Amino acid sequence: MTRLRINLDDGVDPVDVGAAVEMLDQAVYAKVSPLVVKLLGFSQDGSLVGQFSGFMHGEVIVAAGHMQGFCGKTLGSTSPAVAFKARYPTDGFEEDLEVVAPSPPGNVPDLILLKGSRSATSLWSTDLEIMASVYALGYTGTENKPSCSKGSLSSTMPGSVAITAHADDGFSGGPVVDKHGRLLGVVKGALGTTIMRIGITPNYDLHTYLLQAGYPGLI
Repeated sequence: MTRLRINLDDGVDPVDVGAAVEMLDQAVYAKVSPLVVKLLGFSQDGSLVGQFSGFMHGEVIVAAGHMQGFCGKTLGSTSPAVAFKARYPTDGFEEDLEVVAPSPPGNVPDLILLKGSRSATSLWSTDLEIMASVYALGYTGTENKPSCSKGSLSSTMPGSVAITAHADDGFSGGPVVDKHGRLLGVVKGALGTTIMRIGITPNYDLHTYLLQAGYPGLI
């Protein structure tokens, strides 16, 4: 019988394609999720303002820049976020973070670098490919383990990269990776209200931002 290979070590029968895809999805999650950190933003008086996502890259945590100064879903509904904590998925450890590279003016690119006591091996990037399978990881609500949303790249116009996937509140700052777990970009947020599209900051912008901040870029 003909065997079908889907980026796995072992071949599978065509009737088991669904199981093979599920195994691939699980492999991507297992590889990337330990690097995805839940971020909590607090106002000057210590009130929780918002929850976000980020991911470890060497000695820093990469996140979405707009969380700095975030004032709630309704603009101005809360005091701005000025301090941040990380909660790590492997053991629930929580700690204060230092902002080592603030968000640029106008959040362009929409990035910020933070630092805690933990570090990780760098994610490394790959070329963007239209319709390639991609995975967005991030946190939702009170969950302390990252969720994963699968989709595909829908746009790679300069300065405007988007993927077709669902992103709940809290996904901002999470990584978008390909089927090998290689970094494609950073979640900015949902685009529109009727189509499940996520805007992302592409990996090449992150690479430049890291170098300008004095940290190793993507491999």
